[in-house]
Amino acid sequence: MNKLSLVILFIFFWSNTGFTEDMNVKKKIKFSKDIVQGYKNDMGSLWGLSCTYSGDNKCMTPNYAYKIVSKDEYYPVRLGKKSVRMELRKGDCHQKRKGSHNDCKASPPAERHEFAIEYDKSTGINGKIWHAHSMFLPSDTSIINSEWITMGQFHNIDYDKPPVNFDLKKKHFELVTRFHCIHPSKLNKSCNSDDNLKAIKKIINTNKLFGQWNDFVVNANWTSNIKEGFFKLWVNGKLVYHFVGRTVAPKDQITVQFGIYRGAARSSDDANHVVYYDEIRKAKSCKKLKLEKFGYFCKDLENQKMEKIYKLQ
Repeated sequence: MNKLSLVILFIFFWSNTGFTEDMNVKKKIKFSKDIVQGYKNDMGSLWGLSCTYSGDNKCMTPNYAYKIVSKDEYYPVRLGKKSVRMELRKGDCHQKRKGSHNDCKASPPAERHEFAIEYDKSTGINGKIWHAHSMFLPSDTSIINSEWITMGQFHNIDYDKPPVNFDLKKKHFELVTRFHCIHPSKLNKSCNSDDNLKAIKKIINTNKLFGQWNDFVVNANWTSNIKEGFFKLWVNGKLVYHFVGRTVAPKDQITVQFGIYRGAARSSDDANHVVYYDEIRKAKSCKKLKLEKFGYFCKDLENQKMEKIYKLQ
C-alpha cells in the first residue's frame, strides 16, 4: 500500500469514527433573517445553545450540534436559501455554568442540543403573540429508546414546568401541555403532563411526519390571568388544539426553545437524532408572520373552530 492510500484510509477511518472538534458557544448566536424573524432585543436576535461548562470558563459543544446549511448543498430548506441542522448523539449532556443543572446527573438523566432565546426579563414574552416555525425530520429517523424526545418548547423563565412541548413519540408527533401544572390548584405541587390525558394530543401521523416539512403556527395570550389566557395551534394550516386558561406561571414570562432534548438514550446502539428548523418567526399579528409565503392565509386560520376547547375548572 503506497503513502497516498494510507492517507486516504486514515481520513476515511477518522471521518467515520465520530471524532469531532468542540466549539465554544459561550457567546450568544445570531441567526440571519433567512432562518429567524421577529425575535429581537437591544443586541439583535441572539440565542444561547446548550453546552458543557469547562474549567477555563468556556461553554463547549460538539461541532455537529448545529450547522447552518444551504439549499445549494441539497439540504432541506423550507423557504429562502438556508436552514439550521441540529444533531444529538448518545451522551451529549448539558451544563451551562459551574454548579448549574447537569443533564448527565439529573434524575432521570437527559441529553440535549437546544437553542433558547435569552433567559432574562428583558427578552421574556408575554401578552398576545403569534409564533411560527417549520420542522423537517429525515426519512431515516430512528426509533430511539428514550423516556421523552422533545423538539421544541415554550418554557417559563423561572417556573420549571414548561407549558408546551412538541414531542416525537416513536413514529408520530405530539403536543404535550402542562397548563394544568400552573393552575392554582396544582401550582408548586407535584405535576406531570400525563396527570391529565387532555394535556397530550397526537398532531402529526407517521405518513406526514418524515421526509417533509411540517409547519406550526401558534396564537397565544401568554398570561397568568385564567380568564384571558389562551393557546391555539395550527399544524400545516389546520387548527388542532385550542386551550383557554392560564398559560404562564404567576409573575413569569415565556421563552422559546428549539432543538433536541430527550431522556438519555437507553440503547447501546446508534442513537443519533437529526432535525432541521427554518422560518422561526414571532409577531404581534398573524398578518406580520407573512404566512402567504407558506400557502396559508390568516383569515382562513382564524375562522377555524375546534369542536372541543380544552378548559380547566
